[in-house]
Amino acid sequence: MKNEESTQGRRQPRQERSRQTVEAVLDAVPRVLKRHGAGAVTTNRIAEVAGVSIGSLYQYFPDKQAIFNALHERHVEDVKHRMERAVAQCASSTIDEFAACLVEGLADAHLVEPELHEMISAAVPASSLGFKEALQMVFEQVIPSPEVGTSRPHAGDRMLFVLPHLVEALIHAVPQARPPFTVDRAKGEVIRTVLHYLDRR
Repeated sequence: MKNEESTQGRRQPRQERSRQTVEAVLDAVPRVLKRHGAGAVTTNRIAEVAGVSIGSLYQYFPDKQAIFNALHERHVEDVKHRMERAVAQCASSTIDEFAACLVEGLADAHLVEPELHEMISAAVPASSLGFKEALQMVFEQVIPSPEVGTSRPHAGDRMLFVLPHLVEALIHAVPQARPPFTVDRAKGEVIRTVLHYLDRR
């Protein structure tokens, strides 16, 4: 409920200056996190690093949870753009080639500021659900549908269940890779795992 209340109570920026204030606040969070750690991510410290007054911050974000929600929304938009790019670039490719293209783009997105993604995921528990739903919509565009009137289970139905869950779980695990198992090797393993599933479907 708190997530919903924080989102509903947030004032939406309408003028360019207001949008700049909102962006400054959101951009300040990863800087605070890198410099001082998760424990220092407070509204006062965020406002200080953003170069805005605490009153200005509270005009657009009633609490810290609202900031996390907005960061999550921005991340979702970035992920959706990457999915759309994969569809546009690889739509005429095989399902295997498309999956590899999609997974690589999503892994790269989650390797940017991984500590921030981890903090947002903890603060916004429903974040993985939206990711899986977006993945399902993308795979629905490239996986053949069963013929009309067919009542038997279709391979596409299984794939639309497995792939979003599989990709979501593994993509979010990539940034957690630790030496000697590097993130590049982890990304390669995710791609191989998805392709192995598609080969055995």
